[in-house]
Amino acid sequence: MLLSIGMLMLSATQVYTILTVQLFAFLNLLPVEADILAYNFENASQTFDDLPARFGYRLPAEGLKGFLINSKPENACEPIVPPPVKDNSSGAFIVLIRRLDCNFDIKVLNAQRAGYKAAIVHNVDSDDLISMGSNDSKYRYHFSSLLFDRSFVTKN
Repeated sequence: MLLSIGMLMLSATQVYTILTVQLFAFLNLLPVEADILAYNFENASQTFDDLPARFGYRLPAEGLKGFLINSKPENACEPIVPPPVKDNSSGAFIVLIRRLDCNFDIKVLNAQRAGYKAAIVHNVDSDDLISMGSNDSKYRYHFSSLLFDRSFVTKN
């Protein structure tokens, strides 16, 4: 499974970083490997561990390409700022959400309602990956979400 993310938009500094993520999953149950190629001033390339959520859709087989945007508020425990108006670009908008403060399903539901195509939740205090479950079966989740370890945001 291949996930390509075109540009990383750091809202606070408006610095753009091109980012490519390749995810390889087996049955969507086991931890997957992500190869992230971030092209910035240093041309950095790093690998990060991640785990897909136990709810919502799997990533498309052909992958997903888009713009990664920091969630506002960062924890997405309340409604978040929607993505910018889409221009003629073919990429989707993917939101980066900080873990903790509320359940994963609330974060993903707020991202979905705001109009993002997928969500990446990053761990804060640990590099351990835990399975993201949902406590509420009344909502339908229409996109993919992944949990990345803390190094996803601390090394970039």
